Amino acid sequence: MKRIGKYEVLGLLGKGGMGAVYKVAMPVTGKIMALKLLAPSPFLTALVGRGVIERQFLAEAHTLGGLNHPHVASVWDFGRAGRRPFFLMEYYCRDLGQVIGESAEVEAPTRRLPLPRAAAYAAQTLEGLARLHHAGIVHRDIKPFNLLLTDEDQVKITDFGLSRVRGESLAASPGLKVGSPYYAAPEQEDDPDSAGPRADLYSVGVTLYRMLTGKLPEWPLTGDALPSAQSRDLDGAWDDFFLRALSPRPLERHRDAQGMAAEIGVLLQEWKKRLENACRLEGADDPPPCPVPGPGMDRARTTPLKISGKNAREVLGLDGLWRPLCYMPQSLVQRTGTVADEASGLEWQTGGSRYRITWWEAHEYVADLSATGFAGARDWRLPTVAELARIMTPPPEFTGHCLNPVFDGEQRLLWSADRRAFTQAWFADVEQGAFAWADMTCRRHVRAVRTMVTADDEGGKRG
Repeated sequence: MKRIGKYEVLGLLGKGGMGAVYKVAMPVTGKIMALKLLAPSPFLTALVGRGVIERQFLAEAHTLGGLNHPHVASVWDFGRAGRRPFFLMEYYCRDLGQVIGESAEVEAPTRRLPLPRAAAYAAQTLEGLARLHHAGIVHRDIKPFNLLLTDEDQVKITDFGLSRVRGESLAASPGLKVGSPYYAAPEQEDDPDSAGPRADLYSVGVTLYRMLTGKLPEWPLTGDALPSAQSRDLDGAWDDFFLRALSPRPLERHRDAQGMAAEIGVLLQEWKKRLENACRLEGADDPPPCPVPGPGMDRARTTPLKISGKNAREVLGLDGLWRPLCYMPQSLVQRTGTVADEASGLEWQTGGSRYRITWWEAHEYVADLSATGFAGARDWRLPTVAELARIMTPPPEFTGHCLNPVFDGEQRLLWSADRRAFTQAWFADVEQGAFAWADMTCRRHVRAVRTMVTADDEGGKRG
């Protein structure tokens, strides 16, 4: 399929029970967008019928098109490819599921997010839900993969194929499950049409618990299942919050999205006060010890590679959640505009690119640094995954936040020079201490690197 309507198809982004989502380019401008085409699975068609599916698909387009909110995905266009309807949405390179490393094996552990970021994502999701609930819409499928993230790190709620509008019933078959296992509220699993706004709030509670602990919650929340037993960032007040948010009884949960968001805001402020006191009294935690580097590990690989396939993690030296098997020791010295790591022999930009840019623009950026002699050097390059791993640390937990960052903390997502495929490249999430891949049209920051010349190197050249 080369075109859908007037839009050029660049690739398949994913498939669901109701449709397929494609990456497309708009005519003339070439702007990258996401296009959702009605393409129901045979199972779903047999279960509820083609007519019901198309009505739900059109209802999703109408719902998104009728809302204008910073935390709800919007529809730009609608059309038909033959008999099949489609609608056009803005394209975002990341979703929360990718960020935390959730896989098809939903029960498997995921990466934790630092508390301030997790709280911000939850609060933004609740702001979007407040708007939906005000319009009489219950989403019924809030989960990490349905929370898109913009380049500005703003949440956009998407996938309204299972949403219910006040007064309507879209669950046409008793055999049709509405929502995603582990994230759907108990009452929604028992009777989808009875699910009200508090069912969405339950799903936010599960998502936030997972962001903070790397696990799915288990009811009842007692003993080791309590949030305070999972993370030093969380105390008894967080236990009380989650006992309410994850209650199997809807009336015991928060009354509305605004109230739940307000409580998260209060808990965040209390966490900041506790952290300030701990930093003053205890200081920052030392990073975990790292084994002595073996042969060849003292110098990171500088040559870019194409790394893909089942053994990619092994080649890159990463664990099951795409984190370095070992965070290497650093010896960072700040210079004018750069940071020298004497442990690895690498010199880095302190700040890097001002804006997020595409992978091709990243190469142009570092070439320009060399051409202009940034910091007195002309051998700047885009770092490999191996080099980026040398400046990564474990994600901060509580007093780990006491450290004053050497690098610009806003530049969390950094391109590497390593490819994954013809159109994809690897990048680092330095806040999470993990790696992932993205389409080269996506935008990330750049932190250029060069190898410092040592006295031994000079002696070798003279010899």
